[in-house]
This record gives sequence, structure tokens and C-alpha cells, in this order.
Amino acid sequence: MNRLATAAVTVAVGGVALFGVAACSQANVTAEDAYKIGCPAVDSAVAGGSVANQATLAGLRALRDSSTLDPEPQKWLDATIAVLENPENVPPEAKKLIVDGCADNGYPLRNLS
Repeated sequence: MNRLATAAVTVAVGGVALFGVAACSQANVTAEDAYKIGCPAVDSAVAGGSVANQATLAGLRALRDSSTLDPEPQKWLDATIAVLENPENVPPEAKKLIVDGCADNGYPLRNLS
């Protein structure tokens, strides 16, 4: 399996897992969960992959709407969702926020720099 296909499978499975975690009101969802799923999804989407599937977006949206994140991860999540919805149109400020957030959390991006 090539690298993009492996990333796609990983992110799709992670997106489903995140959706399940975010949907559960008893779960202790953290900002780390957003970076763990969002960073690979952004990297793959920008590379032309179709990883930004509905399960991943639904999970990230549920996390965004959960009101459990501090302002900085919340901004990052909003920008990430926007990029996943439209990877061809990444505003410079959103790009910087995403790249820095992923790098700061141990997920350096390969396709968005």
C-alpha cells in the first residue's frame, strides 16, 4: 500500500473513532484528539487525497461544537475544518495556524507548508 493510501486508511479510521468519541457525552475529548486526526487529514487532503470524508469532518465538527477546547485549539480546529472542506483555497493566515499547530503538537505536515 502506498503512503497516501496508508494515510487515507489511517485518517478514515481515526475520523470514525473521533466521531464516536466526540459523540459520547461521557468522553474526555482533548485538543490532542483534534490534532491527532486533523493534521493527517489536512496533509492528505492538500496532497489531493479524498481523506476529508464525511466521518472525519463530522468528528471534527462535533469536537468543535463540544465547547471543550480552549480558544487556541478551537481556532485551529475551525481553520482545519475549512481546509478539509475546500483544500484548494487555503488563506495564508489559516495555513500558518494549521502548520504551526500541527508542528507544535508533534504532527509536522508534509504537503502544506
